[in-house]
Amino acid sequence: MRRSPRTSAFCVLLTVPLALAAGCGGDGKPAPRNTAAVADAPRTSAPPARKVVIVVDGKKTTAMTTGTTVDQVLAEAKITLGPYDLVAPPRTARAGDTIKIRRLLSKPVTTTVKVPAPVVRKKSSSLPPFSEKVLRKGQDGLKVVQTAYVKRRGKKVKVVLAQKVKRKPVAQIIGIGPKPSGAGAASRLNWAALAKCESGGNPKAVNPAGYYGLYQFSLQTWASVGGTGKPSDASAAEQTYRAQLLYNKVNGRWQGQWPNCGSRLFS
Repeated sequence: MRRSPRTSAFCVLLTVPLALAAGCGGDGKPAPRNTAAVADAPRTSAPPARKVVIVVDGKKTTAMTTGTTVDQVLAEAKITLGPYDLVAPPRTARAGDTIKIRRLLSKPVTTTVKVPAPVVRKKSSSLPPFSEKVLRKGQDGLKVVQTAYVKRRGKKVKVVLAQKVKRKPVAQIIGIGPKPSGAGAASRLNWAALAKCESGGNPKAVNPAGYYGLYQFSLQTWASVGGTGKPSDASAAEQTYRAQLLYNKVNGRWQGQWPNCGSRLFS
């Protein structure tokens, strides 16, 4: 006998909910709930207090703190910062064992300044006696300087906070010729007596008539024995040396050079 299609469809509809029920519990009952207690989240405890040294303008204080950052440590220590104060480490950084503070009354200003080139003077036997020559030109250096105003002993003073060399100076080198004590046999004469008679022993003496120095050189005569500039600007030792050269140059005929005082050379 053939089954009707309705009967088959009815059986399918009954089978589906039973299968679902079996999948949940096997017998159509709901699956049991997990009633195990949920473990509590671990609790965080406050960090232990530690010692931090705070240095304000060179004065040390010690604070016990639980702060992590510099700002937190200073807040717990009840230290207030001014708008221009310098802090190390930075305020938002993690605080170490030491915090340094420098109180400033003004905002730091950065400028670039020149560093004058030093002058080095070196003896050179290749140069004429008592002469000078620039052997190497110097160059000024540069440095970056940071300054600000601070309070010292109740007064507002400007101080250098930091400086950094931007360009090192290059020294100027000046060659110095030899400085002989005399010019041959002429050096044995009494030049001190001649100088006293001619100028009163004053190497800077100037005669309005156009004569200069210890031995009252004219500019033309001075140049003829290797002098440069004015005799009165040269050292006493150079003036004496060139006076001796002049004596040798004229073969001892001193009368034309020092007619009034020349005889003092032999006193």
